[in-house]
Parts: sequence; C-alpha cells; structure tokens
Amino acid sequence: MKKVLFATTALVASAGFASAQGVEVSGWAEMGIFGGDGIETQFFTDIDVLFRMSGETDNGLSFGAGVDLDENGAFTVNDDGGAFMFLSGAFGTVTMGDTDGALDWALTEAWVGNAGSIADDETVHAGALGAYLDGAYDGQILRYDNVFGDFGVALSVEMDDAGVRDAGWAIGFRYGVDLGGADLDLGLGYQTATYAVSGTGQLGIAGVDIDAIVGGPLPPAYEVDVDAVGVSATVSTGNGLSAGLAYTQFDASYADGAGDMDQISVGVGYTMDAFTVSANWGQFDGSFNIGATNYVIDQSGFGLAAGYDLGGGASILAGYGSSDIAGASSDTFSLGVAMSF
Repeated sequence: MKKVLFATTALVASAGFASAQGVEVSGWAEMGIFGGDGIETQFFTDIDVLFRMSGETDNGLSFGAGVDLDENGAFTVNDDGGAFMFLSGAFGTVTMGDTDGALDWALTEAWVGNAGSIADDETVHAGALGAYLDGAYDGQILRYDNVFGDFGVALSVEMDDAGVRDAGWAIGFRYGVDLGGADLDLGLGYQTATYAVSGTGQLGIAGVDIDAIVGGPLPPAYEVDVDAVGVSATVSTGNGLSAGLAYTQFDASYADGAGDMDQISVGVGYTMDAFTVSANWGQFDGSFNIGATNYVIDQSGFGLAAGYDLGGGASILAGYGSSDIAGASSDTFSLGVAMSF
C-alpha cells in the first residue's frame, strides 16, 4: 500500500528467519549519506524490525498477523499502525490492516528488477506512482484475494470512520504465463475513493501537488470523488533481465470542477552475479479546473539505482532520482549499506 524500500524487501525475503512456535522475527538496517537539491548532504540511518506470527486451525485454516515497527504508529481501532492480520483457506485469503488495496495488489510497479537504495531515491521522484488511491481514508484496508492457477482476483474496501464519505473500493485481476525462457505477468484493476481535502490540495490525484499548481491550498473540507483504472505488464527472463510498463488513468469530480490525468511509467533492471542495476521513468499528464480557471498537470521524473550483494544479507546500494514539475527540476541521491537479518 505504502511506498517501501524494495531492495530491503528483497533482502528480507532472502534472509533466514528466527522462528519459534509460529513467531518469526526479521529486520533490516541502513547507513550511508543522502542529499540533493535543497538538501544538505548528511548522514542517513534507518532500522526496522518485522514480526510475523502464524498458525493453523484443526480444520486446516491458516491465520496470522504481522507488525512493522518502522511505521512508528500507534495500533488502535482506527489506525493500521503498520499491522495486518489474515485468514486463509480453500476459499481464498482475507487480509485486514496495513495491506494493498485490490488495484495495487493486481498491478506491478514499473520499477520491477529495481536494485534499490537506502533513501528510495529511484522510486519517489515526481514521475513515480505506487499506492494509487490507497490511504484516502484511515489506511485500514480489508482485502479478499484468491488464485486459480495462473489467474488471480481481489476485492478490497477502505472505509470512512466518520461515516460521512462513501466507502472506497477496488477490484483487481492478475494473470501470469510462462513464455518459455521468460515470465510474463499482467495486471488490471479499478478503484474508486472519495477524498476529504482539508487544505492539503491533493485532490485525491496520487502523486500530484495541487497546492504548487494552484499557488495555494484549496478551501477546507473540499470533497473529491476519484476513479482510477490501471494496467501493468512485466517480463522477467532467466538471464537476469526484467522490464515493466504501467499505465493508470484518473478521473476526479468535485463541487465546482473536474479533472483527469494519465500516468505512465516504464522500467528495466538487470542482475549479473552480485551486481544489479536498474532505471525507471514516469510521467503525469492531465488538467483540472476550479471554477472557470483551468490548470495543467505536467510532471515527470526518472530514477537510477545500483547494488552490489556482499553476501550474508548485506548490500552496497546507490540511488539517484530526478524530478521535473512544470519545468522546475530537482534531484536527490544516496549511497550506503543495507543489512538484513
């Protein structure tokens, strides 16, 4: 649901877990430097601990829960706090908490094969899109998903705790096929949500800073209905090459106007022995109006990353991100070591 450090995710997935009685503990740590336009070059440190718990009922149902301590959120009845729970069986899997909505579940970001970086430079530039409409409410998501051979389907709901806005929901489909020497994964999905914008200026259009375009915050209690339709295609070959393409269309409507926007992104990655390099590019293009005034959305960016696997769960990572918003450019960079446990 939320943007994460993909290199770290990969490291954790490949590392061994310490487990006892259905409880697994893993984690990662990072250290290095980061900087960029308007950012003084400085030290960077980050650490995370992941707890995963699992069990099985007498009739074969699987269940579990997890919490990500890096989220630093309080776990309450209306805040996911980096936690999730699931119940799985022949009927499929039901997950609630800090998890992907069905559109995000179905689509694969174009930065497939990403080498990663300690500060996520290559995935947080102005052209990047990752969470779609997830988080329009309190961040707690209920998702059902099931896989039938090469085909998968998911449904999700995110609710307004105050009961004022209609609940947001999404549906997504996956399909994977072996092309003989390459794996092709396709995704398709739809999501709708209603945003209550309180001076943040986001209009519910993910990744776009409306404040910067309009020249100031929108009026408080601005309610915006947004629909999103997305598709993605990724291919991975046996020789370490992977590539991805993703496209999403957003449509927004509100009291005194409407807007629409397209987002397209492409990426490529290559791994040879201990080295991984990757690159991605994305662009938002669209417009919206407030009253009689029309505003143009024009922003893009690209990211580069390189990693060297030191073995034992440690890697050297370097990342760079470049952003262009309405002709104004900026960049960020980072270099350091990521360690998984």
